Amino acid sequence: MATLGKLFLLSILFSVLFVPLASPTPVLFEFSGRVRVGDLNATAPAVLNLSNGRWPAELSIGNVTLVFNLSVGGTPLVVEVNESLLNESLGGFSTATVFLEGREVPTPESEETPCMSAPNWTEGEGVTSMMGPSEPVPMETVLFASCRVRDYLLLPSGLPVAAEYAGVTKYCLVKISVSKSGWSSFGGCSREPIENAVAPVPVRILSRPANATVYVNGFHLFGEWFTPMRLYLPFTPWLNSYNISLGANGYPFVSGVVVSAGRNITVFADLPALLRAVSVHPEAGTLEVSTRPSNASLAIFAGNRKVFSCRSPLRLALPAGTYIVSASLPSYGGIVKNVTVPANGSVLLNLTLSPLPAELNVTTSPSGAMVRVGNWTCTSPCYLNLTSGVYNVSAEFQGYLSNSTLVSLSPGGSVSVFLRLVRKPVLEVVTSPPGATVSAGGETCVTPCNLSLMPGNYSVRVEKEGYEGAYLTVSLQPGKTVLVNLSLEAKPQFVSTFGREITSTSETVGRGPAKGSGDMSRAAILILSILAVLLLLGMWKKR
Repeated sequence: MATLGKLFLLSILFSVLFVPLASPTPVLFEFSGRVRVGDLNATAPAVLNLSNGRWPAELSIGNVTLVFNLSVGGTPLVVEVNESLLNESLGGFSTATVFLEGREVPTPESEETPCMSAPNWTEGEGVTSMMGPSEPVPMETVLFASCRVRDYLLLPSGLPVAAEYAGVTKYCLVKISVSKSGWSSFGGCSREPIENAVAPVPVRILSRPANATVYVNGFHLFGEWFTPMRLYLPFTPWLNSYNISLGANGYPFVSGVVVSAGRNITVFADLPALLRAVSVHPEAGTLEVSTRPSNASLAIFAGNRKVFSCRSPLRLALPAGTYIVSASLPSYGGIVKNVTVPANGSVLLNLTLSPLPAELNVTTSPSGAMVRVGNWTCTSPCYLNLTSGVYNVSAEFQGYLSNSTLVSLSPGGSVSVFLRLVRKPVLEVVTSPPGATVSAGGETCVTPCNLSLMPGNYSVRVEKEGYEGAYLTVSLQPGKTVLVNLSLEAKPQFVSTFGREITSTSETVGRGPAKGSGDMSRAAILILSILAVLLLLGMWKKR
């Protein structure tokens, strides 16, 4: 039996442990303001995931707070506030709280009493007064007229008041004592002026429907305080506001603060309209989100509040409404889209993420070089936003050797490249006399001159008309200058004397002094004689 009992207890335990927990129900609060449900606070519009049950809810819109109980089941809900209707339904309050489910309040029928006989304010010195609110100080209520005229004056204990009603001003001062045994007052109203008397502010209190029950600082005057009514309220620095509440059975109950504006005040509440200011209805739709590439981080927002987060792809049931969807993935740029989820429908959102650009910063020495990266060019120092990958970075500058390097760019990364440029070798040629043409490596110049060439070995040819050509080999190193200094030799000059005598007056540089014309004639005769002898020998051999 003991074993059976243990098995029975274990079966109960396992049945409890393995009961599936109900998932929270999303509730969309569709208005601009603040929302509080239980211990949850959010800025609306917002979605709160609530478990099934009855939740105390507070919705704050401007200076109005709406209080009600929210019933949550398994269906997504939308809570909407008609803000324009709310603004039209209330007036005269600096701040107000509306209890939408109302409160049980007395009615004129439940407090019906015979008309109270009151002295005429315009005649005599006396007034009819009754007990009033006790907070923040004890007050007395003066009835200006009898038989449900509903015009009243509140007299705080110890405060002199100068009240004008029906064209007659009276000065009132009462001292009120409150004890466990009861309430008593001393003093009253008369036409005798009192120094530093405060003029009360007329506050008219209206409602729809009429005959709503009125409270001032939590106090209701039995059989008297029902709408429409008018209160004359004295305001001082220490008594600068009053709490006025009104309600009717079956309607919302309104409680708000009234402050002096230095003029007449009208407090108004449209109780049936307040009932319609808030609507709660089940409206669910489906949101589907896919991304390229997949597995992106998704976040769903209602207003500024995050509703849901997961990895793509996503399929989610939400209350109908407008949402913000954000997607992000490492090495890719984020994307944000607005989407409206229809009631009883679905919406598909396809998001394509772009790879993050990489930043390439290029500097050179000297600056001002032309930088080439793929199909992009810039003048150093410069930076480029490029897609990720491997690039050849080169730099060129006139008179310098080009330089290049390979860089690998990662998405969202930043790489800095420095390229030092070295001057091209320079061949400097000086000749005597100047004006010679220098040729080397396909380049030419006229001396004195410089040639900027690539590093290497070069055959250099130097030529000038009337002078012997010069040939040499030079080796050029990066950043170096090679100086070549040449003295050119003039070419020898030949003079012909056949048939006539020619006199030469030119000089040959570097060949010694020129010979006279007589010497040249004797040489010519000798040559002719030798030729004649050879001719004769040739003829003799033929014989």
